[in-house]
Amino acid sequence: MWKITVDEERCTGCNECVEGCPGEVYELIQSKAAPTNSEDCHECFTCVELCDENAVTVEDI
Repeated sequence: MWKITVDEERCTGCNECVEGCPGEVYELIQSKAAPTNSEDCHECFTCVELCDENAVTVEDI
């Protein structure tokens, strides 16, 4: 299981993680990315790599 966190202060709402995530983990909510489907995470870290603002973290729990 993975803990996915988005730092709302850093997130610019660019939509890169939403569009790039193969597991469709993220949605934009009030112009910020939110991990609404964490259980569908493919553990690929694409979201972390795509985020230029370093707002996304994925941790093994």
